[in-house]
Amino acid sequence: MGRRVGAWRKLAVLAVALVALSITFASVFVYYPVTATISPVPPPVKFEPGTNAGQADLSGTIGVSIGVDETSLTVTIHPTYQTAIYKNVSVIKNYDTKSYNVWIIVRTAANLPSGSNLSVCFVKSPYSRSTTNFPVPQYTGTMECVSLTATGTYSIGTLDAEEKWEVDVYSYIPEGASLPSTTEARIHLVYSPSSETPP
Repeated sequence: MGRRVGAWRKLAVLAVALVALSITFASVFVYYPVTATISPVPPPVKFEPGTNAGQADLSGTIGVSIGVDETSLTVTIHPTYQTAIYKNVSVIKNYDTKSYNVWIIVRTAANLPSGSNLSVCFVKSPYSRSTTNFPVPQYTGTMECVSLTATGTYSIGTLDAEEKWEVDVYSYIPEGASLPSTTEARIHLVYSPSSETPP
């Protein structure tokens, strides 16, 4: 009889311990209602074809493809050795009555031979362009250029209300380098009414 009582006591102690353990590790979840309201608007900044979109290139044409809602852009060019400048392949237009700060984020850099340069340039009003230096001309004017051969985030400037920027592409491949069959750079055009650098 004493053994049974002892066994029951041990079981009771174990049960109490398990209950205490379950209470120790119990969790409480409190639910507060929150409503998120999303009201999409038409895009205030859009891509448009430039005057040289679809024009003759060294091979084929200057390919410019714009998404159905004018919020995506694909440009295909066919440069060769030395310097090639593709003028006004696309346009970025601000249809809003307020200004936006603009950045370029290079996500994937173009894989070109050492010493090469591939840049996208944003030409602002009054659209002045010129070249300097020899033998490799440098592109200058009222513009900001971003190299597509290295990843990073680059501030371009402020796109004013109802302003538009022309988009040029600058390419340089040194003579004697091996030409790649194809390469691409993947970038994001970012705009915001805030001056804070985008993530």
